[in-house]
Amino acid sequence: MNCPGRNSGDSRNGTYQRTLQTSLGPITIDVPRDRNGEYAPMAIPRYSRRTDLVASTVLKLYSAGMTDEEMRLAISSTCEARCSRSTISAITDAVAEDVRRFSSRPLPRRLFALFLDSAYVPLRRGAVQKEAVSIAMGVTDEGVPLVVSYSVTPAESAEAYAEFLEGFLARGLERVEVAVADGIPGVDEAVLRSFPGVRRQRCFARLMRNVCSRVRSGDRAQVAADFMEVARRDGPEEGRAALEAFVAKWRPRYPRLAVWSERAEHVPASCEFPPGFRRLVHANNRAGSSDRRLRRMPRKQIQFVTEEALEKRVVSMFLHHDEAVGRRRVRCWREIVDCYEAR
Repeated sequence: MNCPGRNSGDSRNGTYQRTLQTSLGPITIDVPRDRNGEYAPMAIPRYSRRTDLVASTVLKLYSAGMTDEEMRLAISSTCEARCSRSTISAITDAVAEDVRRFSSRPLPRRLFALFLDSAYVPLRRGAVQKEAVSIAMGVTDEGVPLVVSYSVTPAESAEAYAEFLEGFLARGLERVEVAVADGIPGVDEAVLRSFPGVRRQRCFARLMRNVCSRVRSGDRAQVAADFMEVARRDGPEEGRAALEAFVAKWRPRYPRLAVWSERAEHVPASCEFPPGFRRLVHANNRAGSSDRRLRRMPRKQIQFVTEEALEKRVVSMFLHHDEAVGRRRVRCWREIVDCYEAR
């Protein structure tokens, strides 16, 4: 019986060595070859220099916000494998396809809550300047947190948010029950144009920080406690009355607080909801958590040389969020659903 390759125009031609980076450290393997150069190993693909475990570890560390140097140290200490900056860049290029899919994936028809916020990160366009990364996060009908989308613009503005929200409509989102945002002029109008009838809620945490920044340190604890009483009221009328009482109490000592009462017309909106949903929408914490991770990057000396590099990092973080946090329902979801079914 003839061996495969004998008298066929091709035959074995010895082996060559290749160093493979694995979770157990670098190993050297002997790869067979043939005279025509057509042999393709099944276990170790051609030109492969690392196993899938090393690549997946790099991607998970990348999505957690680690710098290239931190990833190199982590890979060398845990996997005993060496990864250069070019190697890490080549591995993370796989996220580029995730960016395209993430930006075009269909959205649910309705969101119970939509959270809008922005973070400024350094981006190179000739020169390095900080640009706004607007983030939208929501809660679906099933009570599952969802990263809706993101947008990169030179600055945070009503026009940028209007274009941002119009993209949601094209991807299937038809209705939003409550929109939570900070007090950027024009954002409320942009939300209403895209989703008529949506209830708007100011971010309580942002407002409270702004209020406390305008009072003396000795009064901040009492001012914060009085301001949070507004969020604990049952019903919008009681919420407005509590807000008026707050302004009346502190206006004589701090006249500029009256400005914040005028801008806080949507502060009592959450008072009409049950306590579980009220805790969910009274602050912009869900979008703010992603913002904080983005804001920490400049402190780690992370600067994005292109918008594509920024999008890779952002989408990688969002996919990590959906995988880890997005599988858990928000608290008191049954109470929230019962409230809406009773309407």
